[in-house]
Amino acid sequence: MVASVSAAGSKAEQATLQLPAKSELLVLDGTNARDLDFKVEANKPIPLTDERHQIVFQLSDVVTNGGDRTRFTSKPFVLTFHPAVGKQYTIDTPELRNMRQAEAINDDPTSKISLKDAKGEAVPFKFAILPSKGIQLGRNYAADVQKFNRSDSPAAASEFSGLGVFAEQTTGFANATQNEEIYGSAANQNDDANMSASMLRYWFEKADPKTRKAFVNWAREQVSQ
Repeated sequence: MVASVSAAGSKAEQATLQLPAKSELLVLDGTNARDLDFKVEANKPIPLTDERHQIVFQLSDVVTNGGDRTRFTSKPFVLTFHPAVGKQYTIDTPELRNMRQAEAINDDPTSKISLKDAKGEAVPFKFAILPSKGIQLGRNYAADVQKFNRSDSPAAASEFSGLGVFAEQTTGFANATQNEEIYGSAANQNDDANMSASMLRYWFEKADPKTRKAFVNWAREQVSQ
């Protein structure tokens, strides 16, 4: 997917996405920003293909807090949408001047963050907050995003879950474990069934009619045993 982003065609055909001015790209389509095959530059649009994309980013700015000025970094936000060929998009966020505004966007980001096209019209997207636990220096966001993408969140994108056919056959999807430092042990105990169902639906939809029929027949045999 990383290569396909940079090779999406001529510049005239590429869709692009402009992040907010005071923000940092963390993960694009399951890949850490630092590992992309193109350089992410401030205020420079990100090239996109016409497939579904998932952008994970944080807002960061210096805000006033009483009589002091302090650095604010938002929670990691997950935005998933399907661009059209050659269109330009912008993630629109309010300017953060004080800690009250900063905390408000952390508490209720969906009412304050929007996706717009070149005409300034709203574009539909799916949105979520990436689960976090405290400040984690050196956090591998891509690994946590893969875990997020095995959930039933509307913003999850199973194609970026990191569990391809080979991984599923060799390790078994049910053996996937949650990062307890991020998500907590309770989530580990409750999400296996939801994740398994999500991945079953994903691979069933990807299969050809013959494979689907064989799977249904096999499932019926298992249930009847």
